[in-house]
Amino acid sequence: MNVRRLAGVAAALVLAAWICGTAAAQGTSINEIGSVAAGETVTISGTTNLAPGNHLLVTVTPVGFEPTNKSAPSGAGGTSGMAIVQEGNATANTWSFAVDTSGFEPGEYTVTVEWVEGDATASTTFTVTEAAAATPTATATPATTVATPPATTAAPSPTPTAAGPALPVAAVLAAGLAGYVMRRR
Repeated sequence: MNVRRLAGVAAALVLAAWICGTAAAQGTSINEIGSVAAGETVTISGTTNLAPGNHLLVTVTPVGFEPTNKSAPSGAGGTSGMAIVQEGNATANTWSFAVDTSGFEPGEYTVTVEWVEGDATASTTFTVTEAAAATPTATATPATTVATPPATTAAPSPTPTAAGPALPVAAVLAAGLAGYVMRRR
């Protein structure tokens, strides 16, 4: 086998490895939310193939969100914030974001989740319904609560998600093959 043919095979291997590495795209998904009564706190969550420690931007906006007249009363509320990817199981990592719907008007809302450092996105909708009216009770029993301190954990440092080991393996194979050819000359 001549050097040119071997170099062509090595280049093809590197190109194939690069294609395989970029084909393993990062992704994220959102679990079904359904309906929530105004004033409740809902936890929006999902799964992702991003590494633990990565940051996701979660945005909740009314479906009909648009600029309003400054002299008109304020429209429906929304919110946004960061969710940090947590280690999950063998198939996917998890993320979650708590949303207090106090101040949200009844209607449909869009949730968008975006990876801060890349192009992994997902979106879904959920419905906010009117808050249920509280019914007064004749006798109230005092509740006993036990305060527990919140758990503190060190925030993991974000680590980039590797697309896959195909590129380094192919590069090593190509370099070894080139070395073998050069030695045989």
